[in-house]
Amino acid sequence: SRTDLRHPEHLSLAYTRTMMGFLLFMPAPAAVAMIGLGGGSLARFIHRHLPEASMKVVEINPSVIDLRAEFQVPDDGERFKVRLGDGAAFVQDPPRRYDVLLVDGFDVQGQPPELASLDFYLDCRSTLEPDGVLVVNLFPGFAGFERQVENLGIAFAVVLVLIAILVI
Repeated sequence: SRTDLRHPEHLSLAYTRTMMGFLLFMPAPAAVAMIGLGGGSLARFIHRHLPEASMKVVEINPSVIDLRAEFQVPDDGERFKVRLGDGAAFVQDPPRRYDVLLVDGFDVQGQPPELASLDFYLDCRSTLEPDGVLVVNLFPGFAGFERQVENLGIAFAVVLVLIAILVI
């Protein structure tokens, strides 16, 4: 993650801008869920630029949540909430259906297996409204990428793979 402290609501990295490509298909979501808070870039952007959307973020690492003030992640409120929890468990029993589900649960070894299985993607589909959009941050360089794309193809009728070029 990377943040421009002068403009923390801007998306500095190509992959976060690519993930926001869901706006082409769902320009005015009412309800967004996200698995993985990370540095908060997507959460800050959605909170700022989609004021009509409610957002729920599920983060498994309490240390990441502890850094939310330093990351300038908005405080919990009526339309924005961050909760400690397991993303795979969240989609098994979601509190509601969402228009958009962003999966950005990543570690140094790639997508954790719990966030990469066919069962997980089927649960993601059930978490979404019928015309909802799932966005998953994947990295082609990690083992299992091809299998994840296959699993997405089984779980969803349409899969669009976009590659963001990382410039450091």
